[in-house]
Amino acid sequence: MTHAEADFPTPAAIAEHYRSVDSAPVDYSVDRPPSASNGFLLMFTGLSVIVLGGQAVLRHAGVIGTNDLVILASGRGDVAVPTRIFLVVFFATYAYYAYSNRWRRAHLGALLVGKFLASCVFFDVLGWWLATEHILELHVLGQQIASALIALAIFPQTVLAHAQLPRPLDATVDPRTPPGAYVRLIGSLLAAMAVATVVEAALPGLVFDLRSVALLGGMGPGVFLTQQVFAVCTATLGWFALKRSRTQDFSPPVAVLVPAHDEAHDIAATIAAVDRAAHTYAGRIHLYVVDNASTDNTTEVAEEAIAECTAITGEVLDCPTPGKAIALNLGVHRITEEFIVRIDADTVIGPGCLQTAMRHFGDPRVGSVGGLPLPVGNTTWIDKVRLVEVYLRHGFFQVALDGYQGVMGVPGMFAIYRRRVVVEVGGMVEGMNGEDTDICLRMDAAGYHTVADPRAVYYSETPASYAHLREQRVRWFRSIYHISAHNRKMLLDPRSITGGFVLPFQLVNAARRAMLAPLLIFAVVDAAVSTVAGQPLHWQPIVATVLGMQMIMAASVCLLWQPGSVKHIPAYLGFRVLRSYFTLGAALSLRYPPVDPIRALAARRPHRRRPTSPRSDDARGDPESA
Repeated sequence: MTHAEADFPTPAAIAEHYRSVDSAPVDYSVDRPPSASNGFLLMFTGLSVIVLGGQAVLRHAGVIGTNDLVILASGRGDVAVPTRIFLVVFFATYAYYAYSNRWRRAHLGALLVGKFLASCVFFDVLGWWLATEHILELHVLGQQIASALIALAIFPQTVLAHAQLPRPLDATVDPRTPPGAYVRLIGSLLAAMAVATVVEAALPGLVFDLRSVALLGGMGPGVFLTQQVFAVCTATLGWFALKRSRTQDFSPPVAVLVPAHDEAHDIAATIAAVDRAAHTYAGRIHLYVVDNASTDNTTEVAEEAIAECTAITGEVLDCPTPGKAIALNLGVHRITEEFIVRIDADTVIGPGCLQTAMRHFGDPRVGSVGGLPLPVGNTTWIDKVRLVEVYLRHGFFQVALDGYQGVMGVPGMFAIYRRRVVVEVGGMVEGMNGEDTDICLRMDAAGYHTVADPRAVYYSETPASYAHLREQRVRWFRSIYHISAHNRKMLLDPRSITGGFVLPFQLVNAARRAMLAPLLIFAVVDAAVSTVAGQPLHWQPIVATVLGMQMIMAASVCLLWQPGSVKHIPAYLGFRVLRSYFTLGAALSLRYPPVDPIRALAARRPHRRRPTSPRSDDARGDPESA
């Protein structure tokens, strides 16, 4: 048993300790019940059966000649999977279940479907023109892939434009990503594209077969192989960059800041771990525990734990106003040390974690540093899938981002900041999700970058129940929309790699992840309809969507970090579907301001009608009754 495992008691009394005002910030989100996501999937399944069944009947009757919503494609092939139909059904269902009134939902649906269909027409006409002019014979599959990629951008763009989200930060944006970072980014991308091109040229038959069955991200070379090869190139660069940065000797005094809300059950373990880490850190450490409106005896337990420390000093601060960001800002203003080590109250830092992370601040342009958030134990299902997830996300892809100074943020479970820069950019944002990534983005806007070093190991508890897991993941996945809206000035800013490249990619990735579970349902329905219609069974898209390149990458990374963790990959691949379900729930939890054209017209008259409730039916989470 590790120190981390021994330090975490699990009394039944803490079953609901995870809920707080941060679970669903009231200004920008709604704590919708699971019935909203379940209703979405049921309606999506029903629409898929109706649309695909109708399409099969029309095709059998000779009314239509293609397997998808494609025009002007005669003589340029067909596709195995109707991806465009899937996206239209997905957009229509999302609009119907969005949290707003009828008018706003109808407007949202018209925008999503209308923009997507317009892109489809554009690519179809372009493909027809290129073939007619004998410039290029573009297979219809290429048009389908192009429109699908555009759809992944249409979804977040529409959400950011119309959802009720944090206002853009009113501050000067002056990112200073060095030219060398762009050279590494572009060079790695060109190398990855070259590898994908060589594979495509060498194995044209295999490439076509893989592409025809790999629905929105399977194993086919091209866009998706390029992405994985690019990640390998940049991860190699990132590993060497981290290795060089760790050679610096830097051990200034630091303040450890621990916000705690009802954490009496594990705050002592967190404090004891800081005291142990202090024995391997050359600088002075002072601990600040901020009791954030706790209803248990967090303060008493923390004071007793601090009194037992031998290598650090500490104190407990009182923050009566609920909200983690509020507690953090109170601590920031009380702290006098130049560096703030932020640690969640359910986190245990490993030996040498502080020393490893602090070395990176020898570079004066580093504003924040994070580490590797391993799960405390390895007993439950979520422990095992979290281990694979951490190795893949923080042990590989974050390192890849280090390769070109593209780390967008580090988890607030353990993060170190330059206090001066935190104060300079306005402190922690309050009243929204994702304040840990938001502060890193605002530091980037001020000319500082973030480092994620997997050698700085710490341990954090995993959810003990399904309800806790759902609350955690919906909150995490909702944050991408909050931080993107708040840092809108950074979005697509070419002066910043995080704002110009990484943040847009994360938005597109969030859309793809939300579509995975519906995509599996759609593939099963399509396979069933094809079987009934006497057509070949398309089982390959289901396998490609669940497995695909993700399985290969997960296995490779786990073998590098801990070979024994490979046995958890099947569970992790199943967890990806559940993660998609939570991502969908996060998108459905966003607020959309209601609109009413009839009331708007009446408002222009001298006598206004009494306004009505914007969405009383959704108080029950039942949009279908609206």
